Amino acid sequence: MKKIGTLILSIAIAATMIAGCGNKLTTSDTAPSSSETAATTEATTEAAKPQSFDDIYGPQLKAYMDREYYFDGKKISKQEANFYFINSFRDLSSYAAMGYYPKTADGHINLSAECNGDDYKTYGEYFIMYSEKTLQSTCILVSRAEQSGVTLDEDMKKSIDDMMEDIRTNSAPQYGKTVDEYLQMNYGPGMDEASFRTIVERYYLADAYSNVYCNNYQFTDAEKYVPRIRYALFMARETDSQTQKDSALSAATAMLNNCKTIDDISPLAAIAQQSGIVADQGDIDVPKGQMVPKFEEWAYGEGRTEGEMEIIYAPEYGYFVVGYLGLTEQSEDVLKQIALRELSDGILKEIDTNTHNFRSDSKTTISNRTSEIILVVLITLGCVVVLGVIIYVINYMIKNSKNGKSSDKSKKSGSSKKTESSSKSKSEKASKKEE
Repeated sequence: MKKIGTLILSIAIAATMIAGCGNKLTTSDTAPSSSETAATTEATTEAAKPQSFDDIYGPQLKAYMDREYYFDGKKISKQEANFYFINSFRDLSSYAAMGYYPKTADGHINLSAECNGDDYKTYGEYFIMYSEKTLQSTCILVSRAEQSGVTLDEDMKKSIDDMMEDIRTNSAPQYGKTVDEYLQMNYGPGMDEASFRTIVERYYLADAYSNVYCNNYQFTDAEKYVPRIRYALFMARETDSQTQKDSALSAATAMLNNCKTIDDISPLAAIAQQSGIVADQGDIDVPKGQMVPKFEEWAYGEGRTEGEMEIIYAPEYGYFVVGYLGLTEQSEDVLKQIALRELSDGILKEIDTNTHNFRSDSKTTISNRTSEIILVVLITLGCVVVLGVIIYVINYMIKNSKNGKSSDKSKKSGSSKKTESSSKSKSEKASKKEE
């Protein structure tokens, strides 16, 4: 099945989840998906194998289990609700391990800790909201799939069969457990093979609909084509001294005066970069909403002509010598991001307008920060980690029939609001970075 959303997974999850309780994350930071975290922990010794639910997740998660939810009048099984709460707990715990959230002595997110923001009193409340939005979004996707006639294809069915067979013949026996015992160790009391398979099938169906939507999305010319800009950056942030700003402007002016055509920018910038005068240089596509405001404003300026050159000032970074290379068609990955965001907006609208009746008999705290969370859910469902996290355990992971890792992590700089596209040093220089 075709992967979608690979470029923005880690940044999107980090930026939205960290912000939930007032934490700050710069765009140069990255965070692993559940499948990436799992893949790095497979080497745990045999002696440390967990034998119970608490061994894996610690003592605090059980208090959040077995919550009752309804979607459009139909009761959601407690097993399915637990599935999404547990996956969310693993995701948030991976960020706690990185230092973005408070963690317990056993390394999981501390759900009793107070939040720093205004939306939630504790991380437990934030955890409930995040888990509920994941569950609700999946229900909406499944509902859309059923209404649209989207079904699981034979490859998906085989993947599920292979997964279940691997649990039966490999994973469960390694722990000396039956299939049901193994699933209960991972997804709580009450989980059994039949329930787990039903949940997985719905999980796949949500992903299948996401792929169909993105593959059939009709892009406008404005979405397909974006300006491509050649640039050289002379660092002089707004907070720098006036002397440094004057020096940077003088150097930028000298370079522009020596450029007879746009083709002169690159060689001159390369020489200046070697001597440290230019901080960064190159060619970059400029999708809307992905660059610092002044850079985007110039790129989309009315009447812009190919070969046009100018000096602009972006207070986040300094002076840019910029040249307009014309319009370029965005990559397939970027276009799928656009389609995925449109799908996200559609689901958000259904939630905001109460198109569906999603409710719980349990006391919960729901935030109005739904748009960010929904995007994360859809990116997750966009075949990036769908299979990779289904039976993921903190210290162990069964062999899946599908690779859940982001295959394009090296390109994250182009999807996390940056104006550079290669090295880490570039990714730190033209993004909407929060100082």
